[in-house]
Amino acid sequence: RRGQNQLKSIPDGAFARLPSLTHVWLHTNPWD
Repeated sequence: RRGQNQLKSIPDGAFARLPSLTHVWLHTNPWD
């Protein structure tokens, strides 16, 4: 349960940036 509380403490902005960060990583990862 502690993990869920930790997630709630993360700013919403962090989740808003996740899609773009994932997109960049998918196009720059060395295994592609």
